[in-house]
Amino acid sequence: MVRTEVTRGGWWGAVGLLAWGPWVVVRGLARLVLAVWWWAARGRRRLPVAVAAVALCGAAVWLPRLGALLTVALLLVAVALGWRDGRRGRGRGRCAGDPGCGEVAGFGRRPRRRGRPATEVAVGGDGAAPWPVGVVAQRFVCAPGEMVLGCTDPTSADRRVPAVGEHGPLEVAPLVWRTGPRATEPHLLVVGSPGAGGSGLLRSVALQALAGGAAVLVDGGGTGGFGCFAGRVGVWGVESTPAGAVAGLAWAARETERRLLLDAADRRAEQPLWLVVDRPVLLAHRAWAAGAGDPLGWLDVPLRFGREALVTVVLAEQVGVWEALGAGALECVRARVALGELTVEQVARVVGGTPPRGAVPGAGAGFARLGAGPVSRLRVPAAPDPWDETALAAQRHAVWRLLPPSLAGFGTVAEVERVVETEQLAGEATGEVAYEAGPGWAAGGVEAMFGGPVDEEPGGTFGDPAGGTSGGTFGGTFVERE
Repeated sequence: MVRTEVTRGGWWGAVGLLAWGPWVVVRGLARLVLAVWWWAARGRRRLPVAVAAVALCGAAVWLPRLGALLTVALLLVAVALGWRDGRRGRGRGRCAGDPGCGEVAGFGRRPRRRGRPATEVAVGGDGAAPWPVGVVAQRFVCAPGEMVLGCTDPTSADRRVPAVGEHGPLEVAPLVWRTGPRATEPHLLVVGSPGAGGSGLLRSVALQALAGGAAVLVDGGGTGGFGCFAGRVGVWGVESTPAGAVAGLAWAARETERRLLLDAADRRAEQPLWLVVDRPVLLAHRAWAAGAGDPLGWLDVPLRFGREALVTVVLAEQVGVWEALGAGALECVRARVALGELTVEQVARVVGGTPPRGAVPGAGAGFARLGAGPVSRLRVPAAPDPWDETALAAQRHAVWRLLPPSLAGFGTVAEVERVVETEQLAGEATGEVAYEAGPGWAAGGVEAMFGGPVDEEPGGTFGDPAGGTSGGTFGGTFVERE
C-alpha cells in the first residue's frame, strides 16, 4: 500500500514537472529578454546588443558544439530566472499589503516610512535625487524657441546638455519646453507648495527669455522678487502694486491685439514678448481689495491668442488656490509643473496624469507634463532673488551674471544701444548670445518702449526690492505702439 502511494506520488510529480517545465522556461526567457532590452535602452546600447545577438546566433549555426553549449546555458539561465519568485511589493512576500514598501520603477526600492500615507511617500520624500544637484540659473544650449525648465531623468530626455553647477561644470538631461507660433503648448503654469521654488523657476524662465525677447513681469504677492529686473534692457515693465499690475496686464492685452492686426511678415518681425505673472490669484484679491479692477480678465486675450502674436504667458500659483484662475484660463495652459511636497492626488490634478513613483525632494523638485506627453520628474535650476542674503552666494551671482544691461546710469539712448551692441559682439565671439535686442529695439529704441528718454526720473528706485518696483519700470507707463 505504501509502495502504491509512493508510485502514485512520483507519477503525479512527473506530470506536474512536464506541465510546469515549459511555463518556467518561457517565463525565464521573457524575463531575460526584458532585462536585456531594458539594460540596452537605458544606456542607449540597443544597436551593440542587437549586433552581438546576431553574431552569437551566426556562430551557433556555424559551430554546432558552440551552439549546443549556448543552448544549454540559455536554458539554465531561463530556468533559473523562471523559477524565481516575482517582485516583492506586489502582493507577495513580506511587503504584501504594506503601502510603505515596494519597488520604485527604475530607482531601486522605496524606503519604508511610517506615520505618513502612501500618497505622500510616492511624491514627497527625503531620498536623494538621482539627477545632478546644485545646477544654477543659466542659459542652456538649446534651439531657438526652446526653453529648458530644468533637468530630468536621462530616460525622459532625448539629449544631454552641458550645465554649470555650484561646484563646476557638469552634464544634465534637460526638460525642454517648446514655445513660439508653432508650439502645441505655448503657455506654462507652475503650481507648488510655499517655498518649493515656483518664483525661482519664473526667474530662470525670464532670464532665458531675455536672451532673445522682451518681458513684462508682475509680482502678484508684492514681495519684490522681480526687483532685480527693473530698469534692464528688454524689460518693459516690473509691477508689484495692484494698480500697476492691472495697468501692465491691460497693456499686454492691447499689445497682443495690436500684433494680431499685423500681416504675417510684420508679425514674424515682432520681438517675442513674455508675460510672467507670479501669484495671479493673490493679485486678483489684492486688486479687488484696492478697487483696481480685475487683473485675471486681462489675461484672457494673451492666453487665447498669444501664440499667434508671439506672446507667451507664464503663471505661478500656490497649491490650494490655483484652480481659482478659472476654467477658461486653465484650458489654455496645458504645459504644467507641480513643485514641492505634494500628494499624488494633488500632482495628478495639476498635471493631469499620474506621476512616476519615486522619492522627490520638496524644494526645487517635482513633476512636469507638457500637454498630452508623459509625466516627467523635474528639478529646476536654483535662481533665488539676488538680494536674498540667505541664499548661497554662487546662486545669487549666477542670477546677477545673466541679467541684461541696466538702463540706469546711461544718459542717452546711443549709450544703451552701444552697450547692447558690445554684448552681442562678445556673444558672437564666444559662441554664446548674451542678449539679443530684436527688431522691436531697432525700430523704436528705448524711447518707443518707455515713452521717453532713459535719463528721466523713474517712478521707483532701482535696486530697492521693498518698494522700488511698485510703480513699474518707468512710472508704470506702458506706451501704445502704432
